[in-house]
Amino acid sequence: MKGIWFHIVGITCIIWFLIRVVPAPHRYQYPCQQMSITVAMGYVAFWSLIFTGLTHWVKQVKHKTTGVIPAIVVCFILIFSISGMVFANNYSVGVNNTFDWDPIPKEPIGTPFGAFPGRVVWVWNPDATEKNLEGFWWETQNNDQDAIDEMYSQGLQGFSSVPDDFKSWEAVFQYFNEVHGKGKIGYQPGEKIAIKINMNNGYYNEYDYKLKDIDANPYVVKGLLRQLINVVGVAQEDIVVFDASRKLMNWFYNRVYYETYPADPLVPEFPNVHFLDSTGGAEGRQQVVASNEKVYFAEGECTYRTLPTCVTEAEYLINMPIVKRHVADRVTLAGKNWFGAWVEDVVSIHEYHTIGYTAMGNPAPQVDLLAHEELGGKTLLLIGDGTYCSRYNNAPISHFQMYPFNDDYMNSLFFSQDAVALDSVMYDFLYADGTGPSERAQNYIHQAAQPNADTYDPEGEGIFLSESLGVHEHWDTSYMIFSSQRYSGLDNDGIDYIAIGEEHASPSISIMQPREKTLYLFGKNMKYMLNVEHAVLIGKINVQTQINGMTDTVEKVEFYIDEQLQSTDSEEPYEWLWNQPSFSRHILKVISYAFSGNTTTDELVVWKIF
Repeated sequence: MKGIWFHIVGITCIIWFLIRVVPAPHRYQYPCQQMSITVAMGYVAFWSLIFTGLTHWVKQVKHKTTGVIPAIVVCFILIFSISGMVFANNYSVGVNNTFDWDPIPKEPIGTPFGAFPGRVVWVWNPDATEKNLEGFWWETQNNDQDAIDEMYSQGLQGFSSVPDDFKSWEAVFQYFNEVHGKGKIGYQPGEKIAIKINMNNGYYNEYDYKLKDIDANPYVVKGLLRQLINVVGVAQEDIVVFDASRKLMNWFYNRVYYETYPADPLVPEFPNVHFLDSTGGAEGRQQVVASNEKVYFAEGECTYRTLPTCVTEAEYLINMPIVKRHVADRVTLAGKNWFGAWVEDVVSIHEYHTIGYTAMGNPAPQVDLLAHEELGGKTLLLIGDGTYCSRYNNAPISHFQMYPFNDDYMNSLFFSQDAVALDSVMYDFLYADGTGPSERAQNYIHQAAQPNADTYDPEGEGIFLSESLGVHEHWDTSYMIFSSQRYSGLDNDGIDYIAIGEEHASPSISIMQPREKTLYLFGKNMKYMLNVEHAVLIGKINVQTQINGMTDTVEKVEFYIDEQLQSTDSEEPYEWLWNQPSFSRHILKVISYAFSGNTTTDELVVWKIF
């Protein structure tokens, strides 16, 4: 019976992969297809061994390498399958491989927006979360609410350049109200505020389902509510927390609603705040209600979507995206966080979304949303949740390898009134960490900065978007990550970048190539692999390192394989060509030595073949 199921599952995976991926090659990066191809390749390898008579040949030939021949065959199947899909994907969209493209730094496009035009504040505090988790990432023991609350104060004060939380909020409200013709006034009692969070994985039938995947961090949302209620003076009943397309799961709701959860007794902290989701099927949650306002889309089969009353009745919106990759080389940031801000399904927008990232210059749905007067037009502030992030796709949380994170969670918050600038900065963080969101992934950011003429009419009134929605720019990595010179700043009409948290940083050396979960073919970065934990190296590779935060002069860098010294480099760039053949798992380690005696270390588990 087990043998029958082996064949049924293998054939089913092959058919499923062919039906879904051949018509649309980009789908091979979907998690379900990653799993299908893994099983399918194993099944193909099984029949390859049988039909070639390899098993019999191995028994007859006496040679020390014959034992690894089956592994080599499977590896070649892997190479051809993955590379074939990469080439098919590139051919279908008419662009180069993701990793052949480098963003051009300090060439801003568009017009900076906000009380402090184009300003983006990045706050980093490694104490916000625990590096080594106990249980689910969202549990109390893995998050420091006090540290997150402090990050809010630092971010708001950094944004306004005023050392006071209330005055910082005043600057934000006054700018918004002046732009909207209400005069330079602050928040007025009775005005409603709606907060759009990202609960993309909250699609399970039961609210009690415990998620290990990335969604809005309840402690970050709690920190915002404390600011609005305790600092600004907004009444709880005038605040809505919502995601119209998903459920606000119990693990999230309880940790926001109560002062502490779990606790005995349970004490509500926000009993009068409204929590709205797609079904309203759990205690304390209400279902969103449709309004008469629509969002009209420039492309795709779906003409429009209907906004909920919690959006249309609010004077202000706060957009709280998560810093995360999406499947098919895309990103899910502030622009895409508006997916789920309507009452109907989200799936119908996927065709247009695909059009938007297929090629540079195509219209993109994020622009319709950022331009709509009831969504982007009402956005008071954007707060990027970068505490736990996903470097690979829209589900698993992951450590960031780059400095200053040094193989820890990102532990970051981002603040801006310029949605385009905010997404540009968060995109740069994802790209710099080596997970490879493509150039096409930020097509919508280009479009928002310089919209196509006669394209976007999100209100359906015959009036097309003609003005920039913000400034887009890529950073210059020759400057330290905490330097304001990373972007061109106000003088060159670019992003005004403010970084907070350098005092927490420590010197580090990082292995920049190879990277975890990535396949390399003779030194060329082919693609990251969702279902593989380690780096896979086929053929020789140039091991590259990067040293950050080192105030002392570097004496040398040593390269080790399984604790055996392989090479020493005393000049930049610190690298080593690993060309010895191998057919096994190894630990690659690098150690930097300063003349002062200080050392830093990084290591990576790799599988090397040939």
